[in-house]
Amino acid sequence: MYEHDFCEYAVKKACAGRYLALLVCVSVALLAFVVCFFLFILPAAGLFIGAVVLTLFGTLVWYLSRFSFIEYEYTQTAGIFDAASVYCKQYRKERVSVDLKKSARLVAPYKDGRIEGGYSPRRILDLRSSPDAANAYIIVYETENGTEALLFDATARMIENIRHQVPSVTVLADGLPEE
Repeated sequence: MYEHDFCEYAVKKACAGRYLALLVCVSVALLAFVVCFFLFILPAAGLFIGAVVLTLFGTLVWYLSRFSFIEYEYTQTAGIFDAASVYCKQYRKERVSVDLKKSARLVAPYKDGRIEGGYSPRRILDLRSSPDAANAYIIVYETENGTEALLFDATARMIENIRHQVPSVTVLADGLPEE
């Protein structure tokens, strides 16, 4: 393999306050339900109905907690850029695969919510670690449904590798982490 044929990078997504507040509210509701369950529901409704409701609340808390630990993995292999989400280090979901040589129109720093070059993508997939990530980059690419974009956290090596694959659409930036 050549030096610029492969690069990978992973970042942890910062948990948003709204999501954590929702998780805490559901947990508090579960705790209140457990207390009410043993004091009021169990004697009145019976063991089976109370166990079903308690199981549903427990399942909801477990399901919501799965999405509190998200990691994004970016892989650039030759002219293909892949991004995936990993939930709780157990579940992997492939999010997007972009053939840079065939469909990339712009690879540039993403600052202040603006896209250079006058592009207005139909859909923007945000796979950054946080909305204010300093090393955010955008890939604008064409699909059969129109123009789409991908936001990701970049490293200097990854952008250098992408620049070697598609130099005419890549804009370099200073201050990117090495990896």
